[in-house]
Amino acid sequence: MKKLYKFYILLSITAFIFIIRLFYLQLYTHKYKLNALMTTVKKEIIIPDRGFIFDRNGKLLVFNRPVYELVVIPILVEKNLNISEFCNILEISKKTFYDNFKKANSYSKYLPSIFLPIISKEKFAYIQEKLYKYKGFDWVKRSIRNYKVNHSINVLGYLGEVNKKDINKNSNYYKIGDYIGWTGVEKTYENILRGKKGVTYLIRDRNGCIIGNYNNKKNDFKAINGNDITLTIDWELQDYAKNLMYDKRGGIVAINPKNGEILTMVSSPNSDPNLFVGENRDKISNIMKNTIDNPLFDRCTQALYPPASSFKLIIELSALQMGVVNNKTLFTCHNGFRYGNKIIRCRSKIHGVPIGLDTAIAVSCNNYFARVYKKIIEKYPKNLSKGVNEWSKIVKSFGFGNYFFNDLSTGEKGLIPTGNYYNKRYGNKKWNSMTIISNSIGQGEINVTPLQLANLVSVISNKGIYYTPHIIKKIKNKLVNNYNKPHKVKVNKKYFNFIIRGMEKVFSIGTGKSFKHKNINMAGKTGTSQNFIQFRKKTMSLPDHSIFILFAPVKNPKIAISVVIENGGYGSHIAGPIASLIAEKYINKNINRENLEKKIMNYRLNNIYFFVEKKKKFMINYKKFIFIKNNKNKKLQKIYYYIITSINNNILL
Repeated sequence: MKKLYKFYILLSITAFIFIIRLFYLQLYTHKYKLNALMTTVKKEIIIPDRGFIFDRNGKLLVFNRPVYELVVIPILVEKNLNISEFCNILEISKKTFYDNFKKANSYSKYLPSIFLPIISKEKFAYIQEKLYKYKGFDWVKRSIRNYKVNHSINVLGYLGEVNKKDINKNSNYYKIGDYIGWTGVEKTYENILRGKKGVTYLIRDRNGCIIGNYNNKKNDFKAINGNDITLTIDWELQDYAKNLMYDKRGGIVAINPKNGEILTMVSSPNSDPNLFVGENRDKISNIMKNTIDNPLFDRCTQALYPPASSFKLIIELSALQMGVVNNKTLFTCHNGFRYGNKIIRCRSKIHGVPIGLDTAIAVSCNNYFARVYKKIIEKYPKNLSKGVNEWSKIVKSFGFGNYFFNDLSTGEKGLIPTGNYYNKRYGNKKWNSMTIISNSIGQGEINVTPLQLANLVSVISNKGIYYTPHIIKKIKNKLVNNYNKPHKVKVNKKYFNFIIRGMEKVFSIGTGKSFKHKNINMAGKTGTSQNFIQFRKKTMSLPDHSIFILFAPVKNPKIAISVVIENGGYGSHIAGPIASLIAEKYINKNINRENLEKKIMNYRLNNIYFFVEKKKKFMINYKKFIFIKNNKNKKLQKIYYYIITSINNNILL
């Protein structure tokens, strides 16, 4: 009886163990359920086609082409998988296999994730025949971007694989291996372009071959393709501006002043967005390593430059609004503005006679605007900060010193200093108008982007208002009206006529007369931005940046342009001709000044950039030299002479 009792106890314990195990398998693991289901039913995620991208004239810029991707559910992969054979079929290394499998496994053991992305149609046909032998692996059809153009990645952007942050932010849509817009309009309008995923269930036999639909498609739902978008960019003009920038660094921005639509936004050097698609993605690392040209850096919205003499326009407008000068104010220039034992040289050729606002703008007289700025700062003699703050508020109302909060994926605020800024830098009441007089000619602490400069000339052309610069025109063939609200600046409308008159004279008697167009009345302003590197008390000058802003035609403005050419010299040398050619191209649709066009197209700055990089290298070596010289470590002192030799042998002075 006791033995029978023990047998029942043992039997009960065994039964209990089996029940617990079955309970665990049913509730806490999906392996067998998935295995059974996946043997007969294939769940296919349908990736929608991204929306197409067009320019303002209906030119197709971006569309899609189909590819296949291999997906894996890690828990279904057999432990005795012949990895060598599998890798040979896929034409990948074992290291790639283990890395990709580990990545998928860390995401989820039970959910499908991308194992091998972007497989061509030809290669996939061969893989599909063998795939039934390898449990846990399946395929998904998707489309990838195909760019019909080979430049302007700063505008169009490109796609990249989602990271954990993207998945956590929107786990209902993105899964590991999905792609998302990383830059440009691909990023800004990701939610509009991407569409909605669909699902279809297919029945397959034991060899993995599809034999029909599951449950008569009752469990399926269709993918919804992304919406097409139309940009404000005029691609013919964009392409022309890009050609003008060949072998030059800098940015060109053109805006329609009547509505803020960006017509052209060229950053140079730039990169081909097709290099970031499919099999070309291996070349990305080389682009990323190019820290000299920085082809992925948008110089139109991210690069900050001293605006130089182009900023004199807003200096004068601020002074007129603040009431410290009027349109009849005259100053006499004696070859520059002197303060103490220093001087701001003036390159204009009108010296020794009083000149007014019109002529000062036309010939870009440094003395005139230095005196105007001095009056701005000293409006409140006992409280200089108050004068600076009043001026700063006026300047910022033009869009400087802040973001535009538009639909561009990148942007910088720039810097427009205030009284508090100088109090912190120099100490309260330890500075005066002479301390910051460089601001009068757009130097000093002032930094702006080419986009902000284009907006400045847009404000002037509209006599006091601007529309937020933006790049979207239509979504799904419907006009977008997100940016149709005008912004009014803190300057009275009547003062702009004085400025425009002076800008017209730039082309008749001033710095722009050498590239004046006979039939198009333009208003512009040159800028020659001083450029240097400073380390402690050592300053090293670099070639100046060439800047020019204009709008045209004067009576009925259609385009507002800013051009910044890094190390291009005088504003009238390169930037001015480029700006006038772009205006001519947009207004007349063709170029009559073929000699000027040929001159700019063939102008190269490679030698200048080589020289600049050598000087920068010198400064890096100089910093190392200072560090080692001041270090008491004897071993480092031995390197002292090596550093000196390197500096002397590797720099062009």
